[in-house]
Amino acid sequence: SRQRTDVLCVISACVKVLGQHRAMPLVSPWWRSRGLSALLTSLSVSLPGTSLLISEKQEHTVSPDGVSYVLENYRTSELSHALDLFVQSMADLFTPRELGAQLLSLLFDSSEKHVEVLWMLRKVAGQAAHEDMSSICPSAFQYCVDFCGTAPDPDTSHAVHELMVLDVISTLVPMIGSNVAYYMDTLLFPLLQTTTSSSPALQAQAHRVLEILAQQTLTSVSQMLHDNVDYIVEGCSQQIRAVTLHPRVFNILCGAVLLVGRDILVYMDDVVEDTLDVCERLAYEDEEVVLGALQFLEIVTRTVADESKMIESTKERVEVVDPDPIATAVKAMDDAVASRMLDDLVLTDPIPELPTSTDFESTDDVEPSDTEPDDTAPEGNPLAIKICLSVQSFLYADSSAHQLLALKTVHNSTNALQSTRDLLPLLNEVWPSLVNRLSQRDAHYVTLAACDVIERVCTLGSSWMRKRVKDDLWPHFERILQTSSLRMQRSECTLIKRVLCTMGKVVECVPLDEGMAWTVCVLVVRFFGTEVEPELVELLQQMTVLYGDKVWLVLAKLGCVEDVQPDSILDIGVSTSIKPPNGICQMLGL
Repeated sequence: SRQRTDVLCVISACVKVLGQHRAMPLVSPWWRSRGLSALLTSLSVSLPGTSLLISEKQEHTVSPDGVSYVLENYRTSELSHALDLFVQSMADLFTPRELGAQLLSLLFDSSEKHVEVLWMLRKVAGQAAHEDMSSICPSAFQYCVDFCGTAPDPDTSHAVHELMVLDVISTLVPMIGSNVAYYMDTLLFPLLQTTTSSSPALQAQAHRVLEILAQQTLTSVSQMLHDNVDYIVEGCSQQIRAVTLHPRVFNILCGAVLLVGRDILVYMDDVVEDTLDVCERLAYEDEEVVLGALQFLEIVTRTVADESKMIESTKERVEVVDPDPIATAVKAMDDAVASRMLDDLVLTDPIPELPTSTDFESTDDVEPSDTEPDDTAPEGNPLAIKICLSVQSFLYADSSAHQLLALKTVHNSTNALQSTRDLLPLLNEVWPSLVNRLSQRDAHYVTLAACDVIERVCTLGSSWMRKRVKDDLWPHFERILQTSSLRMQRSECTLIKRVLCTMGKVVECVPLDEGMAWTVCVLVVRFFGTEVEPELVELLQQMTVLYGDKVWLVLAKLGCVEDVQPDSILDIGVSTSIKPPNGICQMLGL
């Protein structure tokens, strides 16, 4: 390390002392024959961390000024400074234009040090003036554009190369200036695809390049893409209809929707229709393509849901301004005085009406009829309805990845149709498929995701879901709670917690059948003293609001109620060995 530092500093100093005229004959033969190749061999460019293909975001990977690379043989600050001095001295000796040309010639041969050559080219271009790079800038930029257009799917070894190419593009774009418009048709698709890469570093760098491109057009990224949306959508549609379909086309569409937002939805009808055809045609043939298609459909429904949420919040913020607040206040006072005078005229209480026989009948089995949706409510988004009804078949797929994406899509679609007349018909269609996920031996995370969607459906459906919860949902939850061991493993514990939380939301939003409410109380108390006790207490707090008598009776049988002997209560099917926490009645407000 010390020797390398000394060599770099000595050569830099000699070039500076001798000057360009005397140093050129001495340095040029060595640099062209051995010097450049030796320097590239000593460079070994990588990124912080162990791998590019990790799910966690790394804040330090890409800064606003570019990527923070690691040079394996130049890790110390002294070596890094010496390397910078050396590169600068070579650029001053050969001029940035000539040195850039030397590096560019290496890019088009079979050299295996392309990443290191690109690092050097970026270093030289970053230190040079625009006019010094004008002659080689188009060729270097064309290499990067061609690489983006033909880059395979990134793996650990290839991703650094692709990242370096994007970094060079971001350095050269300001030098290209307005001429970058000639490369946009080739650049847009690869950049949009990279914004959905599995590598956080590649995602961030692709966003950075798009921002730099947008600056050249004096607009934002979303507006730049919106201006080119016809080209993007039409190009993707042609690829979707092609005989040989590559999943990257859906990555491009995902990137476009995420960056443009809701304004792109008006262009999505035909593309969504083509994507649904692909899902139906290749459901059991090409899992990778179908996975990309489902990811795109999920992002579309998420965008539709975000748009619906924004519209609802806008309606809530609209305040009706009273045109004449003084007149309104006077009228309110007159109404209050008239009401008081009317009360004084009433000398006797009105005779109450006799209760009818129907008032004494139990309402346990009365089920709200599935009435027609409210005609005054707005219509739902047809795009979300179409996607949800088509994608629900993937809830029965063998692939857990397909199941998860289908669940997310259903969740987004129900949110998008909130407060519309199409919500209840859609819930009626997808409910059997959702509940079916609880009856299968799915991957653990699929069952948890199904509980999330079911919770949201019950929240939106409210009392309309009463019979469905009793007949369809509770039998599955009852089986899970009954068969679960009190000495739970981690995955089982997570599932029980999720079931209890979901039941808490169901109890809050959906009126329960009296018999079902009693069964819930008796069954869940067995989890006192386990890891899921906090979730159990929250569920009982929800049940106390409407079913406090049942909760009180169960706790009294367990000896939690003062002045009530457990033996004085008949057997209700609760094990007396269960030990609730002290003060449970106070926690529940009983």
